[in-house]
Amino acid sequence: MPSMMIHLTAAYEYDADGDGLFYFANLAPDYTDARRIKDIIHLRDKPDRLSALAELKSTLDLKNPFELGWLLHLFADSRWDSAVIPKFRDSYPDGDGGEPWFTAYRKEIGRLSFALYRREPWAAEVFAKMSAAELDDTRALTGVLPVPLELGWFLERVHMRHERGGAPPEFFTLEMAEGFARDTARGFKEWLYG
Repeated sequence: MPSMMIHLTAAYEYDADGDGLFYFANLAPDYTDARRIKDIIHLRDKPDRLSALAELKSTLDLKNPFELGWLLHLFADSRWDSAVIPKFRDSYPDGDGGEPWFTAYRKEIGRLSFALYRREPWAAEVFAKMSAAELDDTRALTGVLPVPLELGWFLERVHMRHERGGAPPEFFTLEMAEGFARDTARGFKEWLYG
């Protein structure tokens, strides 16, 4: 799972003119810190995650910006989980098991997210679009996708954390994150329409 700003960067690469619902949906699947719930939302509990993602795609209205954004989030996570996390885990002492690498990883992607937020000139505009979005105006909130009612609170919390910022990343680079986002947006388009 990449950071919030990597998700937003991929969304921006996919559709720079996207509306607030589209951008917000690129964050919404991470509304909970409960790992078991997050694993279900992100289809990590399925034996074949890519097939489950394709099955989900067939049930969604891809003209609905929230549902399209939700799908992009899950697509980005599946790519990140298979290509990026193993590199971090394998570089970390005792990365072959246990939680110490994961705690360090979460800290590092937070730092990366804060650095991207400060660097990207469009970030403030995207957060403003998300804040202005009518979050209760999507069918995604009523049964298609498991989204809580506290979405506004979640967005405020994410925005406040990014405004506070933090130390720069030590392992990941901004260029790597931006390259991942560009490749993900391109791969998503191919996967959707190719």
